[in-house]
Amino acid sequence: MRDGQRVLILGGGLAGLSFAIALATEAPTLDVTLLEAHPFRSGTPNPMDTRGSALNLHSVELLKRWDLWSALASHTGAIGDIHVSHRGHFGSALMTAEELDVPALGYVVENHELGRALLARAEHLGVNVRAPVRCVSLEAGAEKPAVLTDEGDRLTADLVLLAAGVAKEWFEGLGIGVEERPTGNHAVVFNASFPGVQQGRAFERFTPHGPLAVLPLPSLARSEQRFNVVWSVPDKGIETLSSLENETFISAFQNVFGWRLGRVSDVGQRSQWPLLRLIASEQYRSGFLLVGNAAHTLHPVAGQGLNLSLREADLLASELAIAVREGHPIGQVGSLKRYLEQATDEQHFITRSTDLLATLFNRRGPLLDAPRNLSLALLDLVPAARARVANLGIGQRSAGSALG
Repeated sequence: MRDGQRVLILGGGLAGLSFAIALATEAPTLDVTLLEAHPFRSGTPNPMDTRGSALNLHSVELLKRWDLWSALASHTGAIGDIHVSHRGHFGSALMTAEELDVPALGYVVENHELGRALLARAEHLGVNVRAPVRCVSLEAGAEKPAVLTDEGDRLTADLVLLAAGVAKEWFEGLGIGVEERPTGNHAVVFNASFPGVQQGRAFERFTPHGPLAVLPLPSLARSEQRFNVVWSVPDKGIETLSSLENETFISAFQNVFGWRLGRVSDVGQRSQWPLLRLIASEQYRSGFLLVGNAAHTLHPVAGQGLNLSLREADLLASELAIAVREGHPIGQVGSLKRYLEQATDEQHFITRSTDLLATLFNRRGPLLDAPRNLSLALLDLVPAARARVANLGIGQRSAGSALG
């Protein structure tokens, strides 16, 4: 039975759907409505043109609790180990699931499969999903926050979650400032295939211009290995790279990645976008709460963006469930205070970690090369250091902590 309090979520991407599911699971008496500006896609894309997301073990536990993992497990690629190297230098390290005594260091799931499972679960839980419905404007300052849609509706709620990425016009309308910090790089994302049987190994390769992440996708044939690639490329070189014909692009990628998996068989469609650090001055204002990419953008070096959003969805659902049980208004800052403190702490920790890693390996010069090479060599030689880094990746802050 609904208790009369309503949550409105703007944005039906992976983050928005995850928040809807978490709220409907942990606080089932809430009336949850989700608006998505675009129609949800049906069908299955070309296997070489899919996009993937890395899930750490904490995220997997959340998906199990939300009764989603059983629908996703067969569509994931397990990461058994991660090879970390620095292009053109001797230092390298190998982190393994066996060393941490876990089933995998993480899993890579194709986004269309994850989105499909999230949408089905949200609708099963009674979330009112409306698409395509576009938000025209936001209204703050009244008794309750309101959203005007392109269908002419004025929708009010006790709490509105802005989960549709960074929409500057929304922030300006709410009086929330946004700082934009260019990184000087673009992300180029594509799938690559190599001959051979999938071994479940991921690669993190640092180059003079930025990191290159190569993540294993579920293989469709025993003679083929598919990987999702995120390549950080300097802004000044992106136009040249994007204009390359397929064979020339493959050669450029092979030169940067190396021959650890043999010759590249094929690459799929490429996507690219500038890597920006967008920082909102605040995450809550007058009944509107920024979540997902609207609240934080992360460098893709560690693939932690979705994991952070899932963690935040769990934190928010827990706090709102308490507010509902105790009869408190969910849209007031008092009900959100603990969530904002916890979410901000998580965001700062992950942001500092990923930014430090990206910056450390982006900067060039002989005075930095030796320490970097030594760090990777020591990481490979010292199990405790290797375990600490690996634990951060799977969702733990320390080697001895439980997931969570």
